[in-house]
Amino acid sequence: MIRLENVTRGAIHGLSLEITAGQVCRLTVPSRDIKDELFALLAGHAPPEQGQARLFDIDVYALAEPQRIGLYRRVGVVPEAGGLISNLKAWENILLPAWYHRKLDAAAAEPRVLALLREADPDIGDLRTLMGKLPDRLTALERRLVALVRALLPEPELLVYDFLTSGLDAGAADRLLRLTQRLHGEKTGRVSVYLCPDDAASETIRADVARRVD
Repeated sequence: MIRLENVTRGAIHGLSLEITAGQVCRLTVPSRDIKDELFALLAGHAPPEQGQARLFDIDVYALAEPQRIGLYRRVGVVPEAGGLISNLKAWENILLPAWYHRKLDAAAAEPRVLALLREADPDIGDLRTLMGKLPDRLTALERRLVALVRALLPEPELLVYDFLTSGLDAGAADRLLRLTQRLHGEKTGRVSVYLCPDDAASETIRADVARRVD
């Protein structure tokens, strides 16, 4: 599913890694420089300076941009800061990729969106108000929840989590991790990759592949 072959980019030097279908991978990253480089590489935004990055047995950065965008329809990413479009409301941010890639309309999406948000945060409050907010009015947890639900709706084969629990209280961090680990098994063969700080919360992630990326 993922193969990095002697990849060098910025603070990353000679990284080789293989993750097969169905696995959960925890990558402990001691610095934000390395984390940002690795996330950009996996998300299709930053080619390696040396080496090769392959997803679904395809050399990602050998593809022309339209083909690379098409490949990433099979991938869901959850950036630490949310990665939301600033002039779209939370609900519009959630729905846009699912409508564009899967033609999933609002009525069909709403029950799953509400169920996921309630599971992640039972005390989330008025969801109609939350869905009507622009990204700059959301808390760090709310931005991450919106990004998570947005990534999940198109039913990706690969999910990449960027410091998912960073800056959250212990209860919120635990609920998010439990939710994402449950969601991992919803799709046969799905791969989940967690880029993690070196902290106690990250150590609780049950992973088939665990590496420290220095």
